[in-house]
Amino acid sequence: MEPSLATVARAQMALFTLDQALAAGYSLRQVQHRRESGCWDQVHAGVYRVAGAPSSWDQRLRAACLAAGAGAVASHRSAARLWGLDERGCPAIELSVCAGRYHRLDGVVVHRSSDLGPTSTTRRIGIPVTTPIRTLVDLGAVERPRCVERALDLALSRRLVTLAALHSALDLVARRGRRGAGILRSLLDERSGSDGLAESVLEARMLRLCRSQGLAEPVCQHPVLKGGRLVGRIDFAYPGDLVAIEVDGYESHASLGAFRHDRSRQNELVEMGWTVLRFTWDDVVHHPARVARAVNAVRRARSNTGC
Repeated sequence: MEPSLATVARAQMALFTLDQALAAGYSLRQVQHRRESGCWDQVHAGVYRVAGAPSSWDQRLRAACLAAGAGAVASHRSAARLWGLDERGCPAIELSVCAGRYHRLDGVVVHRSSDLGPTSTTRRIGIPVTTPIRTLVDLGAVERPRCVERALDLALSRRLVTLAALHSALDLVARRGRRGAGILRSLLDERSGSDGLAESVLEARMLRLCRSQGLAEPVCQHPVLKGGRLVGRIDFAYPGDLVAIEVDGYESHASLGAFRHDRSRQNELVEMGWTVLRFTWDDVVHHPARVARAVNAVRRARSNTGC
């Protein structure tokens, strides 16, 4: 290959377009000859792969984007897989293109959108793709709520999005009547506290547990002050009963310093009269009834003692 075209192909997973080959100095006749002789494989009309180069799902997705032209991006289930939000294997190749453009590609699902732009698209491993926020909205249009919920939890746990950012961006990304927006908004509402936002996936699940088990709505991220000094923020609190609920994920105390600080803060809360309950991921996810019984028992005990 001409050095300039070889450079292009290396940057595009061994792929290049007809226009790129022509720009590198090849004639249409030379392109046809290399395809017929087996030097180049035609993947789509106007898109070629260097013969013998390893094939992969990512490469097929990149080829589809090249074939669809400028502005085409991986979206929906394909975008979810690129972001690590769909762990079920290799889904169908799925793209979004600007409204008004028509593309028909073998083995590719093409969606037309009127609002693809810099704020809703980016690149991942060299492939143009919708942003995590836009991907979650689009996913709601083609997947069941449970699949969207799983993707949302993965996006939160991997810090691709935050609940606060999703809430502020949803109105911009999901215009009225847009398919998928309602599912995402419903899932966000489940994860939102009446006085704030749950800050992690585990906290969101704890909030959902309170609702499903009939517990009174706790205050999220409740600040505790002592003499004007912030002792700390409690994950969930019943301030009237002085009952604090802390949920601990696997990564909550990654350092010894954080572990010591957390225990010191808990001791200070106890000295101030708070009862502190701690629950793990296993407790919240797999034993919700047991968690609810513990919370109710402590609240009743505090009420009976007049605290």
